[in-house]
Amino acid sequence: MRISQDDWQWLSARVSEFSSVVPIEFQLPSRHAISRYIHGFMTGFHPHFPIIHPQTLTLREMAPELILAIAAVGSHYCLESHQGFKIFPVGRAVAMEQLRRRDAAKDEAIHTSPGSSWTLIPPQQCQSHPTPPDQEIPGAENTTEHQSAHADTETMQALFFLMAMTTWSGEHRSLVRQAIATQSVLAMLVRQHGLSEQSITPTTWEEWARIESARRTKLIIFSFFNLHAIAFNLPSPLLIADIQLRIPCSEPEWRCPDSASWFNLYQKSKQPPLFQDCIKGLLHGDGAMPVFSSLGGHVLIHALLQRIICIQQSIRMESMEKHIFPGLSQTLQQALNKWQSAWEENPESSYSPLDRYGPIAFNSRALYHLAHIRLALDIGSARSLLEQSPAQLARKLQEGPRIERSPHLLLAARHAVTALCSPVQMGVHFVGRAPSWSVMHAVCSLEYAYILNQYIQAIIHIPLRSLEEDERALLVTIKETLYEVEVSSSAGNPKLVETELRILGPKVVRAWAMILDGMRTWNAVYLISKTLFLYAELLERDAFVNEPQG
Repeated sequence: MRISQDDWQWLSARVSEFSSVVPIEFQLPSRHAISRYIHGFMTGFHPHFPIIHPQTLTLREMAPELILAIAAVGSHYCLESHQGFKIFPVGRAVAMEQLRRRDAAKDEAIHTSPGSSWTLIPPQQCQSHPTPPDQEIPGAENTTEHQSAHADTETMQALFFLMAMTTWSGEHRSLVRQAIATQSVLAMLVRQHGLSEQSITPTTWEEWARIESARRTKLIIFSFFNLHAIAFNLPSPLLIADIQLRIPCSEPEWRCPDSASWFNLYQKSKQPPLFQDCIKGLLHGDGAMPVFSSLGGHVLIHALLQRIICIQQSIRMESMEKHIFPGLSQTLQQALNKWQSAWEENPESSYSPLDRYGPIAFNSRALYHLAHIRLALDIGSARSLLEQSPAQLARKLQEGPRIERSPHLLLAARHAVTALCSPVQMGVHFVGRAPSWSVMHAVCSLEYAYILNQYIQAIIHIPLRSLEEDERALLVTIKETLYEVEVSSSAGNPKLVETELRILGPKVVRAWAMILDGMRTWNAVYLISKTLFLYAELLERDAFVNEPQG
C-alpha cells in the first residue's frame, strides 16, 4: 500500500481531529515512512496475526488509530523502532478518545430518545406522526449498526496491535506494563462487541470480509491473552467458556484476490464449525473432530494450553499426573493427540514457516510442543518475563530444583528436542533472521532449553546400559542435533558433543540462544536470547567447577 501526498494530508487531517489528546510536538512521519511501515507490518507482523483483510482495505476508509497502530508496529520491522515509540502514544490516545466519543454519543442518544425519562419533548413533537412504514429506509438501522460495529472492530484491532508491540518491547518495562493494562480494555471491548455468532448472511465480499475480520480479531485477542499467560504468568481475562464464535475460515477463502474468486469458493465451502464444538471434539475421547483451518487450529491449541495453565495456576506442582484428579491429565493428552492428528490431515498445515499459507500452522506446532511440556511439568515462576532482568531470569533457571528422571520428563524432553530440530535443520544462524520466525517461538524456547537441560542432567550420570531404550534414542538425537549446531559455527567443536556429556546441557541452552540471537525486531527476543546465553554460562561454570587442574 503506497501512500500518496494526498493520502498523507488526509491522514494528517484525521489525526488533527484529535488535537485535544495528541501532543502538540507530534509530527506525523513522512508519506514514504508511513508506506514503509505499512509494508513492514504486512510482511512481518500480519502473517502471524492475519486479522485485517488487505484485499478489501482502502486507506481512506480506515480509522486513523488503526493506521497509526499499523505504522507503529511496522516501524519495528523496518528497524526504526524509535519512530514506533513516538507513534504509539498518539495511536493509543486516538483509540481511547474514539471510545470516549462513542460512549458519549450513545449516552446522548439514550438521553434524547423519545422513550427516555430524561428527555423533555416539546408538545408539537409529541403530536407528530411517525414515519409511515412504506416511507422508511429499508435496512437503514442495520447499516448504521454494521458501520458502528466495524468502527469498534477497527479500534479493537488498533489497540491489539499496540498491545502486541508493547508486549514485545522487552526492556522497555513501562511499555510492557501498558500492554498488560490494555488487556482489561480489550477484554471489555471484545465482550461488548459480542462473543457469540450473529445470524447474518453476507451479500458481498466486503461484508463477508468485515464479519470474518471481526471474528478473527476476537479470537486472536483471546489467543494473545494466552501468550501473556505463558510469558508473564498472568491469568487470561477471556476464558474458553466465553467463546461462542465460529473458528476462522480456510486460508484459501481468506486469501482470495477478488470478489469473483471468493464467491466461487464461498459457495463451495462449508461454514466453519463452532469453537465450542471443536473443543468438545478434542476433549471427548469418542467425539468426532470437526475439520478446522490453520488459524482455527492455532486458536484451539491456545485453548488447550489455557486449560493446562489454569490447572497449573490453581495447583502448583512438579508433576501434574500426581495431583490432578484421575483422568484429567489423560483427557488433555488425548486432546493434544487429536489436535495433532487433525493438524496433520489439514492441507494448510506445514512444518515450514515459509509455507504458501503463511507461518500460522508452523507457529501452532511450537505451542503444541509447549502444551505437552506444560502438561508434563511446571517450572513455576522462573520463566516469567515480567519485571525480571536477564541475569535474574538466568539465575532463577539455574537455581531451580532438579527435576527427577521420569516418563513425564522424557515426554517433555522429546517435544523440546523436536522443537529444536526444526530451526537447526533450517540453519542456526539463518532461521532467526527469517521474517516468518515468530516471537512466540522465542517465548517457548525458554522452556524448551530449560527442560532439555533438566533431562540431560537427569540421565548423563547413569550408565548407558541402564537407560531405557527411549532414553538412549533421545540422547542420540540430542547429540546429532548438537553436532549440526557445532559444525555450523566456525568456533564449534563437534567432537566435544560426543566426548563430554556434561557439556550437552549448556550446549542445548546455547543453541537456542544462538537461534534467537539473529532476531533483531523485538527487544523481548533480545532479552530471552541474553537470558539463555547467561544461563548457558552458569551451567558451563557448574559443569567444569570440579574439573581437575592440569
